[in-house]
Amino acid sequence: MSDLKLLSVIIPAYNTEKYLEKCVDSVVNQTYKNIEIIIVDDGSSDSTPQICDELAAKYHNIKVIHQSNQGSSKTRENGLNASTGEYIAFIDSDDYIDLTAYEKAIKVLEENDCDMVQFGICDVDLKGNIIKEWHRDNMTFNNSRDVYLYFLTYKTPTWSMVDKVYKRSLFNNIEWPHISMMEDYCISAQLFARTQKLMTIDEYFYYYIQNPTSLCHDNPNTNPKIRNEQDTANEFVINFTDKTFPEFLPEILWRRVESIYNILINYISQGYNGWREVIKQLLPILKQDYKRMKQELKAQGRELCFNKKLIRKTKIHLSLLIHCPSLYKFYLKTRLKIHALTGI
Repeated sequence: MSDLKLLSVIIPAYNTEKYLEKCVDSVVNQTYKNIEIIIVDDGSSDSTPQICDELAAKYHNIKVIHQSNQGSSKTRENGLNASTGEYIAFIDSDDYIDLTAYEKAIKVLEENDCDMVQFGICDVDLKGNIIKEWHRDNMTFNNSRDVYLYFLTYKTPTWSMVDKVYKRSLFNNIEWPHISMMEDYCISAQLFARTQKLMTIDEYFYYYIQNPTSLCHDNPNTNPKIRNEQDTANEFVINFTDKTFPEFLPEILWRRVESIYNILINYISQGYNGWREVIKQLLPILKQDYKRMKQELKAQGRELCFNKKLIRKTKIHLSLLIHCPSLYKFYLKTRLKIHALTGI
């Protein structure tokens, strides 16, 4: 064991009494045998605090922190500050991980002198049935610019903090945003920008339980607080990108344009009350970002680093939505009816 560097696995826990033991068992029984586990109870109101203490009494390598409710960002930060490992990993307390995950990831990290290793995620239901596999391909990035472009443009989301093993040094002087939704987007932007070498593994090790009661499954269309926090996170990453890799500002602006566009079409297609008011609030931001994106691309003399066919299709929809929201609503409703009848 003395030859193995210490891995700290940080588990934020909030009202997950039904899932916590399975989560911890999947870490305790890892084939990598030098692990400390930091469970941070974020002011839970169910039996989570008692379960945390029972697990700490059962396993020598578990440390528990009890705190008043401070949100997921501060909880992860407090867990990191209490940890001592040279390597860092995170797992959410209502998920679990393959027993070989950390051994395989650390082997790749050490043999290739990586700063970060990422693996795939598998969405599962409450019974453990696989819903979707998020593979990553086997890729290597050898400088921070390429790493950050991957963060911004890869075909599936890259910014979750639970599908990676990190060198601890990446977290030095990280800014932790005080939000409870998409904080990992803000943190990951900073970590990717510092990473000189990243490798991805085309295997899924992390089992992400689709728990309908968790915060991340709240609908931003009907929860203004979550929508506001998404806006805060997007603004943080746009500003960070502008300062760190300004050449990629068009890509991050496009991400927010897509995000706002998806919110708006959900409002329209699902018939949520107040869709006109939401369009009134969000459309100016969408227009501003879209205009700024086009100006930046023109100044750089290039196109976006995304699928060109998909971008062309989305731009057509955006143009109609921007210039005539009522007509776009009619088009979308008609399109959904045709799809329901024909499947096309």
